Amino acid sequence: MGDQPHIIGLIDQLLDETADRPNLQEKIFDLRDALFQAQQLSQQYALKIKTLEETVDKLKSPAHRIGTVLGLGDGGLYRLVVGGTEYQAAASPEIIEKETLQPGDQVALNEGFVAITKLPKPEHGPIARITTQLTDGQWLVTGQTGNSETIALNHPDLETASIRVGDEVILDPNQRVILARLPKRKSGVMVEDDLEQIDWSKVGGQSHVIEEVRKVIEYPILHKDILKTMEYELPKGFLFYGPPGCGKTLIGRAILSDIIRQLKDKESNQELEGRFIHVKGPEILNMWLGESERKVREIFKKARDYKEKGQVPFIFIDEAESILGTRQASRGNNISNTLVPMFCAEMDGIQSLRDAVVILATNRPDLIDPAILRPGRIDRKIKVGRPNREDCNAILKVYLKPNLPREHKNLDEMTQPFLNALFKKSSQQEVLVLTLRSGKLKKLYWKDFISGAIIEGVVKRTKEKAIERAIDGKELKIMSKDLTQCLETEFKEGNLLPAESNMEDWLQLLDLDPRHVVRVRRPNDSDQAASETFNRSII
Repeated sequence: MGDQPHIIGLIDQLLDETADRPNLQEKIFDLRDALFQAQQLSQQYALKIKTLEETVDKLKSPAHRIGTVLGLGDGGLYRLVVGGTEYQAAASPEIIEKETLQPGDQVALNEGFVAITKLPKPEHGPIARITTQLTDGQWLVTGQTGNSETIALNHPDLETASIRVGDEVILDPNQRVILARLPKRKSGVMVEDDLEQIDWSKVGGQSHVIEEVRKVIEYPILHKDILKTMEYELPKGFLFYGPPGCGKTLIGRAILSDIIRQLKDKESNQELEGRFIHVKGPEILNMWLGESERKVREIFKKARDYKEKGQVPFIFIDEAESILGTRQASRGNNISNTLVPMFCAEMDGIQSLRDAVVILATNRPDLIDPAILRPGRIDRKIKVGRPNREDCNAILKVYLKPNLPREHKNLDEMTQPFLNALFKKSSQQEVLVLTLRSGKLKKLYWKDFISGAIIEGVVKRTKEKAIERAIDGKELKIMSKDLTQCLETEFKEGNLLPAESNMEDWLQLLDLDPRHVVRVRRPNDSDQAASETFNRSII
């Protein structure tokens, strides 16, 4: 067809020769326009063909391996590691002319294992923890699972002066070079570590528990000289067990508050602070290998950091059976098989109460692994039981504060009708009937289910009644009858009875051995209904 200028020249020549023939010239003009359009399409198709050819070439080209430079080798070669295997390889002149390859640099390798290009420094990679720094400038690092240790180099661009043992670092994909230090990350555990000052006056009842707790926790901290003279081995940890809602956490906060107040006076140090590290057991559990153990280490490390700052740390783990249950019976068997030994190792690292006070709280002490409860770890077991009549009266006085408007100024006149209704053994207060294996019947009343949390709920309902009356234009005050009515409402509306599948756990919370109970029924249920709903036989 010829090139475009030649074709245009021929068309112009034809137009000159046919100047006297306008009809023919019109056809020549149409031919020229069609030719221009064809040339434009031809150029577009040529560009697409070129693009497709380049794409095909890329698809046919082999993949490049990525290696990590470890340093210089023999004969001008470089030591590289690819997929865990070390090689001596050459580098293309284009790389050498621009810069020198350094340990930790990433390079692309062709089929002949020649470094053909330098890649950008990776920002992601395996995470390890610094174990120690070796004398030759190398580092000993431990993987996240803690099962293996590796000797690693550091990248020349890495600032090593601030790296400390225990810091997390990012390794290259071959896990031979430290590329960067991982920023401090927040713990995945919801840790509440601010101490809310609680006076013993806010802990209603439980006088025998308070006395026992003060002896085993306060004495070693406040009177260490006397104990040292007697060569008395200080305890490390404590187990608070008992039904839910009976004040285990509240007592833990109160004992730390009391210790801090006394230490301030004894040591004349008003700057002294206490830290109540409150952790809920289920929040420690994690499906990923090693994560639960890491969280346990973080909790104890936080306590050690507080101790180094001169503060008094308390570690309070609620629902401890969820993470420290018996390894054979636990549903999370794979987790507890490693979590319990990790917790034991951390407990063994605590010298005494002077380092940290560890308190476990549980509703089911029988599910805690025996390795945790042996002497030298959790040394004291303290039961926080359900409140008796005097305890309930004390709890009511905590919530019915003197500044609240009430019917009677004398608080006992407010509480006695409530207590009479609560501890009365009548058909109205009867909740369940248990048939024991011996054939005897055991009746459970309101008093067998009472707790500080239930009393708090009753007082809250009572305040709501007083507020509703005040909104209707009546006098704002708490009535004695409100307490009794709200107590009845709490037991009728409260979910006190368990599902059948949880019957064994539930009986344990009532201090009853499930093996001695063959049937549980409501007072008004027939034997037929009882066998269909609450039938409980243990073989």
